[in-house]
Amino acid sequence: MESYKVLLCWFFLAMTTLAIEPEAIYNGGFNTTTNSSILLKIGNGGAGQSGLIKALADAFINDSVSNGSAPFSIAWYKSDTTISINYLKSGIVDIGLTYSNAAEKLAIDQGIALSPSHYAWRDHFLIVGPHSNPANLTKDGDVLALMAGLYQAAEKGTSDVPVRWLSRFDKSATNIKESSLWLGIGQVPWSTPYSTWYHQYIAYPIQALTAAIALQEYTLTDRGTYLSLSSELQKQTQIYKASSDAEDDLLLNPAHALIGAKAENAEMAKSFVKWLVGPQGQGVIGGFKKGGEVLYSGAPGNVTCT
Repeated sequence: MESYKVLLCWFFLAMTTLAIEPEAIYNGGFNTTTNSSILLKIGNGGAGQSGLIKALADAFINDSVSNGSAPFSIAWYKSDTTISINYLKSGIVDIGLTYSNAAEKLAIDQGIALSPSHYAWRDHFLIVGPHSNPANLTKDGDVLALMAGLYQAAEKGTSDVPVRWLSRFDKSATNIKESSLWLGIGQVPWSTPYSTWYHQYIAYPIQALTAAIALQEYTLTDRGTYLSLSSELQKQTQIYKASSDAEDDLLLNPAHALIGAKAENAEMAKSFVKWLVGPQGQGVIGGFKKGGEVLYSGAPGNVTCT
């Protein structure tokens, strides 16, 4: 029994000390992809999968080199908002590009991130679902009315095709937003007694949306993820509600840059964030396209949040 406990302790120690590797390393076209050349580490989920982080990293590296810097690399760590903040806390990443005002404020209050946070860009949440539309959703009315109609149809369970909702259920910003929408109509389908139509599917954005399409389920996703899909997959789902750029739109998905209190290269992190919210970074964001469509809106002016 004692030997079993010792082995178990060693197992958990090994698991906690395993190095977390970046999803990708960007070098701006220069030959600097070794770990020793990484001067900045960024945590983010959806914008990394769409390619925006690569575009920003490469542009920043090139601008820095043109201003006299030696070539260097930037690492992207695939992480949702909650994981990004945890990575800031442990010093794994220098910058977290996150999507939850409440979580960001808490990270600053707890000394995990420096004040202030910086408004980086606007993504836009979408409610999508099958073309068959078994919940009979309409595009008229506000988002909470749509959620209420979906809930009623799912609970009733009388449609020929089952009404089901796919939730990422992973503490990501998408999961947090989705939870707030259900709470907005006074419902918590994940609580006991559990709603059988509420499908908990823990995955990153592109994988979760692909699963929802394959399974003919409604879900919450974002425009950046949707436009990152193949045109064939896009054709297999329908957008029932989409966010505008209005700051009071419940489906707006603003991204903020947090600099970690434990940032290994704090000066580089500050330089990147200053560049990101300035004309050059905002130009990259406003010009970033997939399939001829712009994925994101720039930040509404030089806005910071504490």
